[in-house]
Amino acid sequence: MSPGEKTLKLASLAILTLLLIFQSCIKYQTVSKSDLTIDAGFVCGWGSGMDSIKISRNSITYRYWVPATSSDPIINKTRAVSEIEWEEILSYVNLSEFLNLDYHSCNVCVDGCDEWISIQNDNISHKITFGKGLEIKVISGLQAKLAELRTEFTR
Repeated sequence: MSPGEKTLKLASLAILTLLLIFQSCIKYQTVSKSDLTIDAGFVCGWGSGMDSIKISRNSITYRYWVPATSSDPIINKTRAVSEIEWEEILSYVNLSEFLNLDYHSCNVCVDGCDEWISIQNDNISHKITFGKGLEIKVISGLQAKLAELRTEFTR
């Protein structure tokens, strides 16, 4: 192998390595936690009640209503989110673990209750539905924070 061929192979290898590094950096930058929105809630059969909570970098909105009595929420509250609280909420979100969760219950289909959590931004969207009250180990911190927020908004 001539010195020119050897140099060309090394240069090609270096360029390929740089492209792979650059591509992996882009991949991680596209999922920005600062743009996340977390939606969660529960729904129970026989029109007995449902709620929703939407959390973004700037605000939290909570709604609770009983569909059998009205389409208007009984509780409809919104408040701001501090930077410290946002960072706390984000600390409970491991995107790669959440994206691997595969829960699709339908207890409400037989008049039971289901909870759901959805996380999305411009690049991802994933929703899980599970039996109300079920603790899922990899998101137990997030579930606890959602329960804390529900208590705050229902006082």
